[in-house]
Amino acid sequence: MEYIYFPILLFILSFISGMMGLGVAFISTPVLGFFNFDLKHVIMPWSLLLNGLTATSSAVAYARSKMVDWRTAIPLLVITTLTAPLGVWILQFVPTNIVWWIYVIVLIFLAYRMTFTPKKDDAENTVITDKTRIKGGVLSALIAIFAGFLGVGPGFLLMPTLVTLGYTARIAAATNSVIVTLPSFSAFIAHLANAQFNWVMVGITSVTAIVGAYSGGMFMARRVKSRTLSRIFALALVILAVQRVLILLSS
Repeated sequence: MEYIYFPILLFILSFISGMMGLGVAFISTPVLGFFNFDLKHVIMPWSLLLNGLTATSSAVAYARSKMVDWRTAIPLLVITTLTAPLGVWILQFVPTNIVWWIYVIVLIFLAYRMTFTPKKDDAENTVITDKTRIKGGVLSALIAIFAGFLGVGPGFLLMPTLVTLGYTARIAAATNSVIVTLPSFSAFIAHLANAQFNWVMVGITSVTAIVGAYSGGMFMARRVKSRTLSRIFALALVILAVQRVLILLSS
């Protein structure tokens, strides 16, 4: 049965993450944790691989819709790819429970930021200066290190950061989907030597996740407004934080 419900589960999660331009790891990591997989040797490498695949799939959907700010996406893509493996190296020195509690704190903080950050209407012109892009580059390096440490890819931090810097949520999601592709793969490679998972399952879920992410990206590009996307993002983060707290307190 696991060859049926895990692919379906990853399709659903990837559709949601594709709407947000995040890659699936930010949501698949805690959800897979619910099934008692090992965090460091199974969940993290599995989620990071799927994160790269789903981010790439949704990025294609957004690029076709001409929503990506390439002047921001390309430099941040390079920066995050180079710095993400450092977070993986730091992980080996920190107990698993501490990693999860840090994850919860970050989710709650981001939910707050997405809820109360002033939101621009999609009809407004989004003007991003080079100074703002430099700030984004500095922040993206720190974000990639921390995300590599958590094993979830940098997207779940970068998307609200771009919104804070002045992007609408739709453009932030589209641009973010490009930025998080290579860092996810570089962090996955750093985990690969110690990975312990079922490659058949990984292959099947990779296919369903790619389809789900592309479908979610196209749905968002055509039907979802920035304010709605911000609220969905914040709600998803709160749900994930509550779910992880319940698991931590019961263990």
